[in-house]
Amino acid sequence: MSDLPAPVANSRRSLRLRLTISFTLISGAILLAFLPVVYTLIRKQLSRDMDRQLRIDWSLIEAHLEDDGRGGVQWRKSSPATPRSAGYAESWFDVWAGEQSLLKHWPSHGAEALHPPAPDKAVNARFDSVPLSDGRPARTFQQPATLQDRSVVLRVFRDESPHRSTLRRILAGLALGMPVAVLLAGLAGYAMAGRTLRPVREMAAAARRITSDSLGSRLPNPNPHDELGQLATVFNETLQRIESSFDALKRFTADASHELRTPLTALRSVGEVALREDRSADELRETIGSMLEEAQRLNDLADTLLLLARAESGRLPLQRERFSLDELIRETCERLEVLAAEKNQRIEIATAPGISIEADRILLRQALTNLLHNAIRHGPADSPIMVRTAASGTGVLLEITDQGPGIPPEHRGKIFERFYRIDKARSRADGGTGLGLAIARLFVEQHGGRIELDCPSEGGCCFRIVLPPS
Repeated sequence: MSDLPAPVANSRRSLRLRLTISFTLISGAILLAFLPVVYTLIRKQLSRDMDRQLRIDWSLIEAHLEDDGRGGVQWRKSSPATPRSAGYAESWFDVWAGEQSLLKHWPSHGAEALHPPAPDKAVNARFDSVPLSDGRPARTFQQPATLQDRSVVLRVFRDESPHRSTLRRILAGLALGMPVAVLLAGLAGYAMAGRTLRPVREMAAAARRITSDSLGSRLPNPNPHDELGQLATVFNETLQRIESSFDALKRFTADASHELRTPLTALRSVGEVALREDRSADELRETIGSMLEEAQRLNDLADTLLLLARAESGRLPLQRERFSLDELIRETCERLEVLAAEKNQRIEIATAPGISIEADRILLRQALTNLLHNAIRHGPADSPIMVRTAASGTGVLLEITDQGPGIPPEHRGKIFERFYRIDKARSRADGGTGLGLAIARLFVEQHGGRIELDCPSEGGCCFRIVLPPS
């Protein structure tokens, strides 16, 4: 015997076996519950059939009886039928007047009823089962009758032995057939469970073959409309997300390695050049300054990646406070005016008055800074950069529009990805790290908002921040 607890032992059985056992037990319980119901219905139906036939016998026999004039009862002499005629031979009768039997007639085997009808019960129609003198059971029907103005009680009989024998055979058949029915139900349940679970086995086999190198594979789904098909659809959607995550992780790893390698290579190159030749103090100071710039670039990149990781893992909780949106925009624009002035650009602000929001001031300012910095970098010299705000029932809108060359349609869905650059040949010094838009979108989405991109056909880009009402 197993020492495992029943729930543990049951959980180690296959699902097909558990379904089969459950189906068999339920089928057995249903059959066991219906067995007495079926037997009772059959018994009552057989009894009704016999009682209906006894009523017919009573009517036929009563029509052929008459008073014999001597205080007794006789078969009507003018009747064309006799008690032995077809239709009468299967029944017999007796006639009672009070407690005395006046006439008894037994066409079959001469058996007699052992119990005469009681006087107080002989006045009503009544069905009963009585024993015969030869031991056989009989079904009787008695009812008052009038023979030439004489009141008597006519009782007709039919042998109940075939009826009871039929019931015994039915009961034996049901009792013997129930184990067979339960066994067949178990076999049918086993086959049905196997057929039902076949897609699960196929999905499991396909899932075992999927590795990190074959994430493009999908689970078979012959019927996406049933429950197993919906499960396969969910698994395939999960695999799609995992594949996308792996692809993004591979791209991120490759891009991050490339971005980290660039300042490291610059540091090493500058140091090796400085060591190969004798240099003056000013030249060495310049070399060290270049190395420090690359080190700072490397540090900034590491800090940015760490910030993204913390934000995505939920370890950068929002510090919400209520503040004026116009005040935040003007503060951010003032910090970037020097950068815009280098290209003789103008930052024009058109904000709706009185807009206050509840948000993380630092994160939202960082998102706005990244979008403005992007507009300054890609906008042409001597061009305006528009910053507009508006409030509506659906939330707060903040638009940053530049007059740059715009973004081709094939790149618009990817510009918010990390390290993504439209111009792959652009230098890192001029092009940044490629993380600004990714950070901006992440910070805005953490506030429950979204960033929309609109690039008109005449050129320029409009980045629109939509924040929910607060």
